[in-house]
Amino acid sequence: MLTKIAIASDDLGFEFKEELKKYLIEHKNAEIVYDPVKLKENGINTFAQLADEMSILIQKDVCRLGIYICGTGIGFTCQANKHWGIRAVAVTNPYSAKRARLSNNAQIIGLGCRVNSLEYAKTVLDAWYDEAFDFKTARENSKKNLLAAEKNDNELLIKPAHVAWNMGFRPDDKN
Repeated sequence: MLTKIAIASDDLGFEFKEELKKYLIEHKNAEIVYDPVKLKENGINTFAQLADEMSILIQKDVCRLGIYICGTGIGFTCQANKHWGIRAVAVTNPYSAKRARLSNNAQIIGLGCRVNSLEYAKTVLDAWYDEAFDFKTARENSKKNLLAAEKNDNELLIKPAHVAWNMGFRPDDKN
């Protein structure tokens, strides 16, 4: 089964995005369901809009994972984290990427084309993508922290009516 994923970039990360998109399709069994920046110039000054769009797609369960590539990945992830249920992390190394997923069930990673080479970025991407969060094997602290994060989101943010799944705070109802 293909893993549905969203990918976007600003103008700086456009070439990286194109290469990572190809890598995801050819080597990671991914189906790209969102890729709005088709030309480099279409990525100029769009990170806030793209973060909003990607976050809403994840909330609607169109896909459950997203990747954004820019200079650092920081601005995009800051914007995405304003959305109920979204956990977005800018990552620069494989260990942090792996822990973002295994400890925090992070749905979105931000990668920096000014921080790492393309080949190293693939290694970072692999660390995040290849090891999905599993409620059966996850550390108890991670599960408790996810429930605390959901409580915090409920206290500080408005849960949109379009949220179509539990956002990874708890095990899927399907399992």
